[in-house]
Amino acid sequence: MRASEVTRYRLMGKTNSGYCPVCEEKTIFVVKGSWLRDNYLCTTCGSIPRVRHIVHILQKHFPEFRELTIHESSPSGPSFKKFRRECREYMPTYFWPDVTPGSLKNGYRCEDLEALTLPDASLDLVITQDVMEHVMNPDRAFSEIARTLKPGGAHVFTVPWYAPKPTLIRAAQVGENIEYFAEKDYHGNPIDEGGALVVTEWGMNLPEFIFNHSGLITTVFVTHDRHMGLAGEFNEVFVSRKPT
Repeated sequence: MRASEVTRYRLMGKTNSGYCPVCEEKTIFVVKGSWLRDNYLCTTCGSIPRVRHIVHILQKHFPEFRELTIHESSPSGPSFKKFRRECREYMPTYFWPDVTPGSLKNGYRCEDLEALTLPDASLDLVITQDVMEHVMNPDRAFSEIARTLKPGGAHVFTVPWYAPKPTLIRAAQVGENIEYFAEKDYHGNPIDEGGALVVTEWGMNLPEFIFNHSGLITTVFVTHDRHMGLAGEFNEVFVSRKPT
């Protein structure tokens, strides 16, 4: 951000100084809108709270993450640049329906979370950031993620979590068609300007759902720390570990 823009927000009382886990620099955080999840920005790297939180959790609970074998599905933004630059065995993938899974498009591997081509017990970490609400059959996806994790490995992810409400299924695959149970809703998609359909609004039973379909045990991390720019809606980070 330009210095003049930062100064304007400072005069409005919408900034605070701190330390960003993503760029690992002293920085100024700016509140550009009331919905902090998308509008509480690091002026150095442009990261938003949920991205800073997932990186913070990796730094705190997986301090050796740069040396681990990592698969991230549908990455984008500042954390994608960080992982690609710093992690030796980082594999970003995207899903294109018209591309054979396991093959490359635009230099990136195509992988379907519901039917991964990756070997059993080959990964230390799987990362997904706001992906699991868009997966049509999440039971298969959580099972596949668990299959590819090594014993003791973990799925580290963010998702809009509507606890304490029950989970709401907004759409489902019925044969070759999609049946809608709520008004269509789309979120941003790094490879499709049309966006990604919201299939599930996850509620309180998310950790139980994950365990029932994968055997992974989930811990939910909630951190509020303005010094690191960690605040806002749906800021939880989920860590689902595969038993050793």
